[in-house]
Amino acid sequence: MKTIKSFLRTIDIFGITFAFKYKQKERYQTVFGGFILILFLILVIVVGIYYFIPFSKRRNFTIVYYTMNLAATEEVNLFQSESNIAVGVECEDNKNERLSPNDLLEVYGNYVLYVKNLNDTYNKITKNVAIHNCNYNDFFNKNDRQFDYLGIKNFKCLDNRRDTVQGIFTDQIFSYFEFTVSAKNDSVLSEIDRFLFENDCKFQFIYSDIIIDLDNYKNPFSQYLNEMFIQLNPTLFIKRNIYFMNQYFTNDDYLMFVFEDSNKPDSKTLYSRYEEYSLYMGLGRNETKPHNYAKYAKIYIRADLKKTIIKRKYQKFMEF
Repeated sequence: MKTIKSFLRTIDIFGITFAFKYKQKERYQTVFGGFILILFLILVIVVGIYYFIPFSKRRNFTIVYYTMNLAATEEVNLFQSESNIAVGVECEDNKNERLSPNDLLEVYGNYVLYVKNLNDTYNKITKNVAIHNCNYNDFFNKNDRQFDYLGIKNFKCLDNRRDTVQGIFTDQIFSYFEFTVSAKNDSVLSEIDRFLFENDCKFQFIYSDIIIDLDNYKNPFSQYLNEMFIQLNPTLFIKRNIYFMNQYFTNDDYLMFVFEDSNKPDSKTLYSRYEEYSLYMGLGRNETKPHNYAKYAKIYIRADLKKTIIKRKYQKFMEF
């Protein structure tokens, strides 16, 4: 017991220093002061471990997330990071067992490029894009269950995935995709009108969307298949502009140093917004034959004048 008391007195760092010596000692140290020091050290260790666990597991971070407007659109690649798109016509509860949408309607796509000349005129280059029935490989075998659930095997995917979209009409370069639902034959327009009246038919657009989980240190982004549709109307020609933008993700996980601006951010394509308008065709369009009378819906895939920035900054060691 004397040994313990002597040890506690020895480690008492709170003792008062004398201006003289008393019993060969220059400080007044007590057992209670040594006991308090031990409690203090235990508390420091417990608190340090408590806060070190989330620090070591990369749970202490701050986020900067914002969307900014741009003076000019960026080049947007719809097919980067194993992304893809698909289009098709789908009718729920088809009441006409004799016919299917594919018997009456066709879906085709074009890639359109406007190039501005020195005299402010434009050269319009329209290229037909080859399409095929979608399969698992088109979406890189990453969402097979969703692929089956959405029935994408009956939709169309692009053969060539190298083209990009960018610009607006007044820019030097303006490019976009367009996908159209049209009658296969002008002579069956009345049959198509009747078919659309009887059935709930939609022009579906499937695209790869992103789930963001910034708590996940290694894989903060995961993909899933999202969809939007145009309700086909026998009296209308519906057009929709669908805009995509780039999203940039920067991860600052240097524990001992400040963030390095030389790091290249990770870029992904993100759906932005859409706008829709329609042209009235009326019933009996096969008789009046207005402009584009054989077309029922069209989707334009364009680049938006926006981009999204996400910065994830982890706690530095000195901050900890």
